[in-house]
Amino acid sequence: MREHLIGMRIVKTVAFAVTFALAISVAGPERPLTKAELKRLIMNAQTKTDHERIAPYFEAEAASYEVDAKDHADLAQFYKKKEIQDLGLSNHPASLRAFEHCDALFRSLQKAAEQARNLAAEHRGMAHEAKK
Repeated sequence: MREHLIGMRIVKTVAFAVTFALAISVAGPERPLTKAELKRLIMNAQTKTDHERIAPYFEAEAASYEVDAKDHADLAQFYKKKEIQDLGLSNHPASLRAFEHCDALFRSLQKAAEQARNLAAEHRGMAHEAKK
């Protein structure tokens, strides 16, 4: 009888541990919103939770834009550097167009990142002001 009770206790402990682990994994960090979910949420956002769910989407977008902006800034500098001149490509029209392209994208992506951060901040403000 004692062995049966010990066995049941072990089974209950293991079951609790598995249930707890599953609950943590399910309730852990939320997955990113899809664009369709974002649109639906923005159209119906009224609560603090709604706006707190939207803000990270725009923060992630801003971070992505910043990474792309840095890549294009680096490429723009590459096209502008002396190595291009040493290769005899500085007078090549494609080199200037490539610099202009990368530089324009760099500036555009920087602006997009700033705007996305502003949207995230606005939703954080709306979350703060929401009644529930």
